[in-house]
Amino acid sequence: MSSPSSSCIVFAKAKRSLDGYIRITFDAFSSLNFQQKRAWEDKELREDLLVEDIPASCAGYCEWATDETPHQISVGWAWFSVADGRIFVAPGGISSNVMLVTQTSFDLGMHRTNELLQTWLSGETWQPNGMSLGH
Repeated sequence: MSSPSSSCIVFAKAKRSLDGYIRITFDAFSSLNFQQKRAWEDKELREDLLVEDIPASCAGYCEWATDETPHQISVGWAWFSVADGRIFVAPGGISSNVMLVTQTSFDLGMHRTNELLQTWLSGETWQPNGMSLGH
């Protein structure tokens, strides 16, 4: 949990713009505490992955959100598991209402934002808990 003074800095820097994105630096984003909002299995996603030769034994979606900023920030992604139980982020990237910016408030762009969100997610324990994963 971040201290009140660092939370105030995050609040001040997270701004919603006309295009719907909340602009925030990666450092400020990384300091937020996200909670799993929902996670669910999706058989159609599993079928789509199988068509792409991805050996998914189960697949679904996961969404996390935080209310630590004036506007809720959410991050969602598709996932799949393989026969041995390992779980991965599915191809296609991460969906979010965030646009990461530099310390001087210049957009990093969608591609770089997605790369950094994937890097952030790889350091989190995100695997859906308590779900039957089809094994």
